[in-house]
Amino acid sequence: MIDSLTHVVIGNALSQLKAWKEEGLRLRVALNVSMENLRVLDFADFIATKTADMGITPQEIVLEVTESQLMQDVRVPLETLTRLCLRRFSLSIDDFGTGHSSLAQLRDIPFSELKIDRGFVHRACSDSTIRAMYDASLSLARKLGMEVVAEGVEDHEDWAFLRQTGCDFAQGYFIAKPMPADDLTKWMISWRKRVSELIAVPG
Repeated sequence: MIDSLTHVVIGNALSQLKAWKEEGLRLRVALNVSMENLRVLDFADFIATKTADMGITPQEIVLEVTESQLMQDVRVPLETLTRLCLRRFSLSIDDFGTGHSSLAQLRDIPFSELKIDRGFVHRACSDSTIRAMYDASLSLARKLGMEVVAEGVEDHEDWAFLRQTGCDFAQGYFIAKPMPADDLTKWMISWRKRVSELIAVPG
């Protein structure tokens, strides 16, 4: 039932994004999609129509596919992914570094974003092996013109390290835990204040 479930999740997410836009918030929403979704040839048409009906542009949506999913099926539906890319949806490879043919996936699939797995982010500032893997992933993404999201940001040391290395986006419990959509605006206000305080702290 994953295909039907994904359709429901996409519909709910787009409705929420529309509500945030009406509040004046300019956000991007990331949605996980599965191999089952990508095997359906009209999936690209479905999400393109859905976003248009909601008054949302493709640039406001990021579609995430985990590397482990790609590894399970060497016949990745490139046609669907290419259609999504041509329609200007951003494609993200999630949990990068956990599979075994990452470079081949980056070569063959039009990803615009790379999410570095938390195993290569948390404690990278103090562990030379983790740091080497993080640096290699970040450098690769930069050379391919991709944006980078670091997962698993658990403490201030992780966050400060990402700022020092110029990572684009961070994700983890240090920033926020999962929350109801209605709490987002209040969180954004508190986070901006917190960031100003963190930036004032050396390191």
